[in-house]
Amino acid sequence: MKKKEDQIKEIKKYRRKYYDDYAVNYDKEWWNDEDAFDEFKGFKKLVHVQLNEIVLDIATGTGTFLIEMVKSGGIGYGIDQSPKMLDHLKQKVIQYKLEHRIKDVRVGVADQLPYRDQFFNWVTCIGMFEYYPLEYIKRVFDEIIRVLKPSGKCFVDIINPYNIKVEKMTWVFKYNLDDFERLIQSYGLKILIKNKAGYMLQYLLSRINSKKTVLN
Repeated sequence: MKKKEDQIKEIKKYRRKYYDDYAVNYDKEWWNDEDAFDEFKGFKKLVHVQLNEIVLDIATGTGTFLIEMVKSGGIGYGIDQSPKMLDHLKQKVIQYKLEHRIKDVRVGVADQLPYRDQFFNWVTCIGMFEYYPLEYIKRVFDEIIRVLKPSGKCFVDIINPYNIKVEKMTWVFKYNLDDFERLIQSYGLKILIKNKAGYMLQYLLSRINSKKTVLN
């Protein structure tokens, strides 16, 4: 157990430094990536935020997905462990004149969300799960369920383990899909849509009850 805890701490530390160092070039390189653009199209197809719905984007980075939800009428909150990535997001908030719609952007981690229970209509977590073992993702879902309203929806993505492009990606976690989907269902989440986008699998989820089922 301690070994797993140490692994998660090291991953967090590495990912924070990686994105702090990468922040200046992140947007330019991301938008030039064909797979990333497919992911964005998939997100646009599946996530439909209604006027004044409250949205949280975990691992928001430079805010690509958060800003899209806010432009659709949402009231936005974003959290990320990289201060440098958030600096770029804050610049965009000013650039697009979204100060009145994005209420809070802060440094933090996905398994310790600083928000009250049942606050959000939407919680999204995009491009993060693949860097962590499934044991950590369980903690993240604990927090997602805690802050998500009973009628809320969730959007997450993971590496598609069957995509040929990921075969040589030794730095990502490729979950067994049955295990991952059982985990989703154990939290009282229903899979509304599963979508292939680039080398990722996107999941649109909704709450069907508020109780977690213990997995054997």
